[in-house]
Amino acid sequence: MKQKILIISILVVLLGVLYAFTSGAFHVSKDDYSSLKLPEVVDYNFHIKPILSDNCYTCHGPDANKRQGFRLDLEETAFSELSESPGEFPIVSKDPKRSKVYQAIVSDDPDMQMPPPNSNL
Repeated sequence: MKQKILIISILVVLLGVLYAFTSGAFHVSKDDYSSLKLPEVVDYNFHIKPILSDNCYTCHGPDANKRQGFRLDLEETAFSELSESPGEFPIVSKDPKRSKVYQAIVSDDPDMQMPPPNSNL
């Protein structure tokens, strides 16, 4: 009798998991950027600049009145050494872990995270 109850319980759980799976309960939505196929050659103006424009230019773009810190809208300044942090660069070609932009994007620290959590970007 106990064996029948155990088998029925396992079947019920399996059916519940199967139903949840088929109804999309385990579906993870992808954002627009992560679902894009990576190009063979990455072009700053075509691939990088649009992402920065959507998420970073409010504070790091062409408007001098709103700009805070370095500029990311110009390739020259995006790859040049930071004046306030010698030896550090906003974007380091072929070494994202050294890029301040990358470090800020992947950071869990709300004080370092970019865009800031309160910006809703």
